[in-house]
Amino acid sequence: MGNEVSAILNIKKNRVINDIDSNFNNQEHNKSISSNTGFPVIDCEIDEEKLHHEFLLKIWNSNFFSPVESILKRGNAKVLDIGCGFGTWIYDMAKNYTLSHFTGIDIIIPKDVILSNVNFVQIDVLDGLKYPDCSFDYIHVRDLLWYITTKDARNKVFPDLLRILKPGGWIECLEYDTEIMNTGPNTQLLIDILSSYFRNHGICPNEFDKNLLKLFKENNLEYQVEEKIIYFSDAELSTRKFIIIFKIVKSVILEYTSISSEKYDEILDKVWAELIEYKTSFRAIRYFGKKL
Repeated sequence: MGNEVSAILNIKKNRVINDIDSNFNNQEHNKSISSNTGFPVIDCEIDEEKLHHEFLLKIWNSNFFSPVESILKRGNAKVLDIGCGFGTWIYDMAKNYTLSHFTGIDIIIPKDVILSNVNFVQIDVLDGLKYPDCSFDYIHVRDLLWYITTKDARNKVFPDLLRILKPGGWIECLEYDTEIMNTGPNTQLLIDILSSYFRNHGICPNEFDKNLLKLFKENNLEYQVEEKIIYFSDAELSTRKFIIIFKIVKSVILEYTSISSEKYDEILDKVWAELIEYKTSFRAIRYFGKKL
């Protein structure tokens, strides 16, 4: 596969993934934005977010792994959800722990608040969090850190989160490994091309797992890691998002390879079937640590 990728790659030097003249941020698909890493952040409808939330509950059998249930039940605990989306996780938690308070932050937040122990704040986490030191008992992050560069995660986001976390408080990240397992030939071809493109722009998605572990170690957190294998055949929403991502980056890949538009569409048409046929899977990983 590596030789095939090398044969079709036609990398144009001295271009960065977020060039202002790049087509990457101007796709027809209006539900995507470009992240800080240049990887497309895929927004979803509220119904899709709910389905995804329910699927994760089925996989993990819990909204959290950190040992915080006792303080949530006791009341007056303050919880922060980073990248809250439509607030699906927050509302589920707030209904179960009515004596505690939940805050969600995101670039775009829900317009209406439907529970008294919930509030939302519109903010970009990279702009800094304006909360006092030691404000929260528990900080929850889900499917966000992949879209932040390692430099920003290490120098901005993690130090800020630990600053506002109380001593003895917990921070928990539910993320996804970038390694896709048991891939078919067309699926692997697209993954290899996109990975090569990223590496040529100084982005190393495959280092994500090690980088996040480093953050927990570097910040002296008493941490644990749990993981689950998720099969695309059991997660139609994940399958659909996987296909959408490669539709969005089509112009980028075409610009940097010798693949024709028709050939690309032909390859992508085969990928959906391959994800099922080859029992393609990926890892969901929970990192949770205590501030000493």
